[in-house]
Amino acid sequence: MKQWLMTGAAVLVLCGTMTGCKGSAQRPVNGTMDGPSDKGNPPEAVMEVCKRLAPTDDRLETVMEDKASGVTVLSLLRCGDEESSEGYGMLVVRNDVSTVLPQVRHGKMPRASYDTASGDMWIIGSDMEGTGVLVERPYLLRFGDDGHAQIVTEIDPYEIQQAVSKVLTYSIDGQDITFYNDGKALVTVTNQIEDMGEMMDDAIYIGEQIAYTTDGPLTVHVTPGLNFVTGKVLHYDDMPTLSATVTINKDGQGFTLGELKLSE
Repeated sequence: MKQWLMTGAAVLVLCGTMTGCKGSAQRPVNGTMDGPSDKGNPPEAVMEVCKRLAPTDDRLETVMEDKASGVTVLSLLRCGDEESSEGYGMLVVRNDVSTVLPQVRHGKMPRASYDTASGDMWIIGSDMEGTGVLVERPYLLRFGDDGHAQIVTEIDPYEIQQAVSKVLTYSIDGQDITFYNDGKALVTVTNQIEDMGEMMDDAIYIGEQIAYTTDGPLTVHVTPGLNFVTGKVLHYDDMPTLSATVTINKDGQGFTLGELKLSE
């Protein structure tokens, strides 16, 4: 992933015009990620700890506890008193059967949900976190006949970036920025920043802010960033967040992205 920083404030409001017209032709959004993530390789210290990890280990923190279903999800915070887990390592317990998942990168704010009807469990981890950056990764788990959890699939953030890039376009008319899904206008916002110079020719990027919700169908939320000639520094204040359902294919391989919509 290219390195970006978020500085200043981008105040965007509906409609309005200013100077500096770039033309109103639709153009594709750009991506901040150059390729798939390499976040699936946990540190050796995490691998060692996970060989003997138990639910009572005080290095674990509870992420989710569903007492009715007998399911608990915990994340590994550290490998030693002064050795971080670097955000890797999770433990899933169902009816006293424990499954250790060292390869899951939970990050700072992991979430988990379990659907008793379908038997599906979602763990939402994070590949990257920082100022202006939140790049999440969902893991779909199911329980086998032996009671252990198995990762059915996971969605690399790069794959989402590329899927969204196929349907999301934008146009710039003066300081008005309109976003489109497959050519259908979604929302128009107006740039109010006056001290960053003109917008770049490639003004809109996605890939730094990708988040998920699981209260209903798995839904991805993508917030585009705005770039100016002062440098490749993305601005997000009041930029629209666009959402789409993500449906895992029946064979567990790949996904289908629903229609992009303006998030409520």
